Amino acid sequence: MEEISDNTASQASDLCRVVKANEDIKKVIRISSGVNLVALNAMLTAKRSGERSRGFAVVSSELRVFSRKLEGAMTGLGALIFELVRDAAAMRKQHHERRHLLNIQARGQQMRELMEPVLARMDERMHKTGGEIGRDWHRLHIQLNRVLQLCETGGSLSRSAKIEAVYGGDMTATLKQVANQIEETVNEIFSTLKLLRTQLAE
Repeated sequence: MEEISDNTASQASDLCRVVKANEDIKKVIRISSGVNLVALNAMLTAKRSGERSRGFAVVSSELRVFSRKLEGAMTGLGALIFELVRDAAAMRKQHHERRHLLNIQARGQQMRELMEPVLARMDERMHKTGGEIGRDWHRLHIQLNRVLQLCETGGSLSRSAKIEAVYGGDMTATLKQVANQIEETVNEIFSTLKLLRTQLAE
């Protein structure tokens, strides 16, 4: 019984961490929609500069695909965070209910006998919720690693955009500026997610 109590206190304290992570994920979702806009701008700029920046247009198109994948992956991450918040909140509530039942049980022999089966059911529920929280954390870490791998692809695409910008003729300066915007945005997403992974691992 003490083990359940200790685990519960630890899991309840995770709730604050998860809520903070949720805010970071919302921030990344906002930034990733910015990648889509910058990539669209890059495609339009490449189109205006003609045949010389065809490679830049291809990379920009790939970046738009990347940004849609990233938004989908981040939405999935947000859903996992929501499940974790829900399960951690349920565990916290169960912990308070269990404490209340233990106080009632302490009132005497008759109450102890009445409360024993109720507490056994409560411990079973808490054990089940604890298992769900463990699975939530595991799935969250797997998904976060997938998103970070996806961001590495975005980083490669942004570097390719910088290379292709050099061949833009009269539009080289504009294409370089757009390529730099893409790189900054992808780097911001990547660093935010790496920080999030570190915070969740603490």
